[in-house]
Amino acid sequence: MNLTRESIRAIDAIADPCGVLSLYGDGRGVSHQRRDIAERARAIRRRLGRVEAGLRDAGAAAVADQYRRWLPRIEIELNRLARATSPGAALFLPLSTGEPIPLELPMPVGEHARVEPTGHVMPLVAAYDEGRPAGVVVASRADVRVFEWRQGGIDEQLELPLPCRARGSERHPPRPGGAVRPGVGRGYRIDAVAEGLRWAARQRGWRRMVIAGDPRLRAAVLCGLPLEADLEVRTLGAGPEGLAMAALAAEIAAELDAAQRLYEWRLVERVLDAALCDQSATLGVDAVVTELDRGGVEHLIIDPARLRSNAPPPHTSESERLVELALATGAEITPLEGTGARLADAEGVAALLR
Repeated sequence: MNLTRESIRAIDAIADPCGVLSLYGDGRGVSHQRRDIAERARAIRRRLGRVEAGLRDAGAAAVADQYRRWLPRIEIELNRLARATSPGAALFLPLSTGEPIPLELPMPVGEHARVEPTGHVMPLVAAYDEGRPAGVVVASRADVRVFEWRQGGIDEQLELPLPCRARGSERHPPRPGGAVRPGVGRGYRIDAVAEGLRWAARQRGWRRMVIAGDPRLRAAVLCGLPLEADLEVRTLGAGPEGLAMAALAAEIAAELDAAQRLYEWRLVERVLDAALCDQSATLGVDAVVTELDRGGVEHLIIDPARLRSNAPPPHTSESERLVELALATGAEITPLEGTGARLADAEGVAALLR
């Protein structure tokens, strides 16, 4: 399943009066030795056991009984989850009907199991945010190639057009073809390429860019960005000459992850400044819920690790309620991963307003 806002809303729409079991796991990179698969299956069952225990401790014995009733009937799906080779996988089980809904996912989603009134979508929202399109620039001695990374993969067919003239010269529409070969020195004009990369970032909505092979490009790209631009640019020291894109994939993934953390840190700083200076942002659960209810939130920033729900299962958690409201009103959502310490006094929740 491709992760889109529409597909996430479709999972969120899975509802059941007895509750919906949402079970997540990661697959790609996991050994398929029989012993390792068996251990993964045992780990899944331990998580399922903790869910049942939580339901009974919360006084939801009837729900726990219904939950236990269906588990033996989804044995095949549980085995598939243990053997998953996609980056992520999920299983949703409405407890009234017992009809499982399995999914293969293009991004890792972590290991989660819970019962709520609707499908639990926070792992999908986090994966969608982490997998947003990003630019990958490979600069060799002869040319510059531009690719788009999205949801864990580099699309080699998506070379973007770049303008060939230097900044300040007569502007022409970017020509098709993707590779830039004009200029002097290393085979291209740094200022022309930087202008083209800024153009590509605007057109494609990139928040992150990784440049491999020519660190000069980073300074040139950043030099022309407006102060309010949301674009983190990282570089790889190793040159790409003679390397296939697959050989760069691991390094690129690490740099994109680092760029995402920087983006989140700057976003938190921005929302705190906005709340203090011109009240174009709001902080705290109650204030954010009020704005979400009236459709006034442009961007929800949430630290799931700091949001704890006091409601016993199978009730909706506070973080899930906020995400559902944001999805329903078209607000952008950024779950924070280890960068939300400054939101501790705001209950881990903030929002930029429309």
